[in-house]
Amino acid sequence: MLIVKQTSLYLSGRLSETVFRNGVRCMATKGVNRDFLKKSNRGLALKLIATKQCASRIELSKAMGLTKPAISAIVNELMEKGYLVETHKQMTSDPGPNPICLEIGPGAPKFAGLLLQRGYAESTVCDMNMRILRYERVEKRWKNGEELMQTAYRLLDHMMEMEENVRAIGVSSIGQVDVNKGRILTPLYFNGIENVDVTAPIAARYGLPVFFDHDNQSAALVEQLFGNGRGYQDILMIGIGHGVGCGIVMGGQRYHSHTGFPPEIGHVSIDVRGNQCRCGNIGCLETYIMSPVIEEKVRAAMGRPMDYREICQRENSPAINAIMEEMILDLSGAVVSLLNILNCEIVLLGLDSIYWPDRYVQLLEDIINERKFSNRGRRSLVSKAGVLDQTQILGAACNAVSRCFEGELPGDEW
Repeated sequence: MLIVKQTSLYLSGRLSETVFRNGVRCMATKGVNRDFLKKSNRGLALKLIATKQCASRIELSKAMGLTKPAISAIVNELMEKGYLVETHKQMTSDPGPNPICLEIGPGAPKFAGLLLQRGYAESTVCDMNMRILRYERVEKRWKNGEELMQTAYRLLDHMMEMEENVRAIGVSSIGQVDVNKGRILTPLYFNGIENVDVTAPIAARYGLPVFFDHDNQSAALVEQLFGNGRGYQDILMIGIGHGVGCGIVMGGQRYHSHTGFPPEIGHVSIDVRGNQCRCGNIGCLETYIMSPVIEEKVRAAMGRPMDYREICQRENSPAINAIMEEMILDLSGAVVSLLNILNCEIVLLGLDSIYWPDRYVQLLEDIINERKFSNRGRRSLVSKAGVLDQTQILGAACNAVSRCFEGELPGDEW
């Protein structure tokens, strides 16, 4: 089996190696050894089963490029641990016995997720299939970072009380964030809360590995593995809410800069002589299209307030339709610029934009394909997030689940 290694930087900042096996990227601490490769192969097998890419030993063998005896050894070990179970025979037209299907077992590790947002926080416990086993939400306007973290602890405490087999915690937050340091920095519209350490105190409290990222980056990850991003290697995820954010997957991997800062589409300028943004820039995209801006325009046009969901349900109103089409035109300017640089195959819409009527989704797709310059021969698709209003919280949990798939969870039993 061909193994290629190259030096890269892992989220914690320590030097590591990227290991490519049959085109699949896996992370390892420097000095890749046999034990790591064993864990990595187990993680990849679990990923292929959990994400429905494979359903049997035969399919695993083809996808992973390993011999049938090697796959049988991996599967048997995972079954002994309760991570995989056999279900039913897969009916095929091929000669020979029908293969037996595999699924994630009830004894497989569980994962907690924590989402920190403006005005609310959510927590969950999920299995490897991203099936929600427990969920809780608290709505509150945070006064300070201490209150935010105390709520986070309370939510996670409730998750841990109900599930003993939680092996890691995934956290996602609004930006700005420093992913390397696991810290919320200076989000706009966040009551002045800034410089809140998240990863270290949660890891110390629960004694579990904690994996942290921006909310839209996390959403892009879960969509790539389990949602409408499956099968695509280059993805642009856009979240429109009280701000506008994005997540980027390139070459099958979530984009992370060396400095730990995620991308920020909301502060791409679409008019250098335009609106003043609170970030200090001029003409930032979010000053034209974020949900409160659209709600205020509709209130002025219609004479009464409406929330974003109701606005999207009133597409037959000429006044509302004009506002929404103008918003889509403004958004397309930033999206086209990014597509000309990144050549993404698909644009996914999350947060409030999941409520768009389908024709608005199609309108955005038509505009960006008409105007983009790079890779014109291939149509860039636009779709709503596959898991809709659960994308953000599932993305948080997926920060941890994905590390299991990469073979990175500690412990001899793993």
